[in-house]
Amino acid sequence: MKKIRSKKVWRLVGASFVLLAFLSSVNVCLGAEPMRLIMVGGSSGATVHLYFAAVAPLLNKYIPGMEATASTGGPAENIPLLELGDIKLAGISVGAGVEIYGKEWLKKTRLRTIFAMFHVPYHILVPKDSPIQQFSDLKGKRVSVGAKGSGESYIFQRLLDVMDMKESDMKMKIEYLGKGEAINAYKDRVLDAICGQGPLPMPAILELVSHPRGVRIVGLAPQVIQKIVEKYPEYTEYTIEKKWYANVLKDASDIPSFTQWYYVATRDDFPENMAYQITKVLGEHHDELVTAFKAANSSTAEATAKYPGFQLHPGTARYLKEKGLIK
Repeated sequence: MKKIRSKKVWRLVGASFVLLAFLSSVNVCLGAEPMRLIMVGGSSGATVHLYFAAVAPLLNKYIPGMEATASTGGPAENIPLLELGDIKLAGISVGAGVEIYGKEWLKKTRLRTIFAMFHVPYHILVPKDSPIQQFSDLKGKRVSVGAKGSGESYIFQRLLDVMDMKESDMKMKIEYLGKGEAINAYKDRVLDAICGQGPLPMPAILELVSHPRGVRIVGLAPQVIQKIVEKYPEYTEYTIEKKWYANVLKDASDIPSFTQWYYVATRDDFPENMAYQITKVLGEHHDELVTAFKAANSSTAEATAKYPGFQLHPGTARYLKEKGLIK
């Protein structure tokens, strides 16, 4: 009797192993991947972090088993962390990587684009009654150019470079301030201008338009734009259309400038199926994303195909091919 029971037990154990093996094979066939995903953005309240904070609920809603969360970081420091595999998915720009590693880095990097997040046109903000009408008029003024070591501060130096100018030539007082600090200094009449990047519509403008000083956007000369996009291919010529500010700026007009894209990026060994699912959610639920975060208005599958930044991740390429956006 004991032998019969023993045989039954071993049969059950054997059957259990067979079932586990079968389920494992099913998971492999279906391409099942771990679904906990930490998306590393910028500092708390920064545009990249806010983007991921809006994306996480969408991924959790439309990808079964997904547990996506947004974490703080920095677009520049995220790059080496991605390269090393210390983080799996982050918001970065091509320009930040080039600034760290040089142009040759783009040819050998393992980083891949999953989706275009948003782009940030360059703005020069001055009081509405300021005599400043062009970049060279900043000479002798007190100007915020972005936080020290930020991409914005590098852009300002690049603008001086393509115009064959130096800080000493401009005789200006340069302040390296973050957005919040710059806005407060502007309100306190400490600054004559704020130079920096921002999504459309730029939050700083929406905040300053009601201040007694008001605000106005200064455009760049066509030859300056041409020089900077030719020398630094991570930038793209761009016109800030008046539609973005027509409802808040009385004399809104089209402003010639240039822009830079930020990307949801990962490494080339990120699971293809997961990249495909993320791309599909972002591509097919754009309206929901914009409702949650207005600055994501340019985060589309079409923009990803047109401005890929890094090489496309295979999962992203598969989705874009299905949509007929790339061959």
